[in-house]
Formats: sequence, structure tokens, C-alpha cells
Amino acid sequence: MDVRNPLPFTIVEGAVANPMVLASALRPLLTPHPVPQSDPRTRGLMVEISGGSDDLAWLQTAIPPLGELMVRFMGDAGAIYLLAVNETPPTDPESFLMRPHVDRRWMPNGFNTAHPLWTNVIFLDFPNSGRGGELVVFPKDAFDDDAGVARDRARQTVMDRQGRMIAPRPGAACRMAGDLPHAVLGYSANPDDVWRLAVVLAEFNRSLTGPPPCRRIYSPS
Repeated sequence: MDVRNPLPFTIVEGAVANPMVLASALRPLLTPHPVPQSDPRTRGLMVEISGGSDDLAWLQTAIPPLGELMVRFMGDAGAIYLLAVNETPPTDPESFLMRPHVDRRWMPNGFNTAHPLWTNVIFLDFPNSGRGGELVVFPKDAFDDDAGVARDRARQTVMDRQGRMIAPRPGAACRMAGDLPHAVLGYSANPDDVWRLAVVLAEFNRSLTGPPPCRRIYSPS
């Protein structure tokens, strides 16, 4: 069922029929995250390709779980796509694990300036004992005052800035306009439980973001 909201994003429950199967297939491929993270325990995988048929066939062979998600969620075949797998550890549920941000392409010299056309966040796994871990989507102008966002008291910030919280239910997906700030809240879980696992698929306008992709699998820094 689609749930429509005043903000330009859509939540689709059951968007992925086999989320934990995909999570199990992806976990052996994860390494320390290729983009520096606030918590060094974060593991991940990041791939950049075009939406063309040759690149899609390459992805389906190289990393079949991501190929499956690409087929399900991609839009314009002429766009550039960044796929990021993020496995994040438990942290304080009252803090931001990822502070409010807008996605960008990761380039050799840092982040590009252009934001995506669309961003999809696909939830694949979350601990049964988990509390928190929500994705938060904010209005476009929520941080126009350019005030720094503290990592603590995150839930109060969400209320103050009129953010919308989305529970990380495995199989659900959120599609949002690419210029919307979003964040991830920390979560608590039993020590022996799985970690939160989500895939971000961002669609970029090829003409606005610099060099074309080269079927790149990013390595840890």
C-alpha cells in the first residue's frame, strides 16, 4: 500500500518480497564503508553505474542482489546511479547516526555539488530486538538557517524541524525527491542480533554531475 505525504516522498510497504534473502547475499560482500562514516564500525558497499543495458547486465553478473534492486527501482536509463549498501551498528536511539544531509556523488576529491533527482532508501534487515533506526525526511527548507545540527537530542530536532520518521521495516522502500534533507536515527538492539541494513539508490542527472560513471565499485579509503 502506498502512503502519500505532504512532503514529496512515497513509502511503499512490501516493495521487496525477499529482503532478508538479499541481505544475506550482500553481507559477505561488505567491507569497512568506502565513504568515511561517523561510526567506524559501519560496513558497506558502493557502486556507480549508468542505467544503460550494458551496465545493468554487468551489475546483475557482478553483484546479483544489487542488480535485482536496480531493475526494481531504477528510473531513467540515461541517468547515473549510485547504489550504497549501509550496514550500521547500534548507537544511542536519541542521537543521529547520520545527521541531516542531502545525497551527492562521491568523487575522487570529495562530494560533488549536484543533488540527485530522486533517492530511494530500501530497508532489507533490522534486528527483531531493535528500537529506533528510523529514516527521517525533512522539508527542503528545514535547515536554511544554516545552523549546525547536533548529533544528540535528535528526536527533538526532528520535532522542531518538522521531520517525518519512517520505520526501517524490512521490505519497505521510501522514494523521495533528491533535494530533501534526510537523516538516520540511532537504534538499540541485543548484542547478538543483526545490524540495520539498507540500500540507497540515488538517480542523478548525467548532465549536471560531472564525469560519467565507469562501472565503479568503490573501495574503502
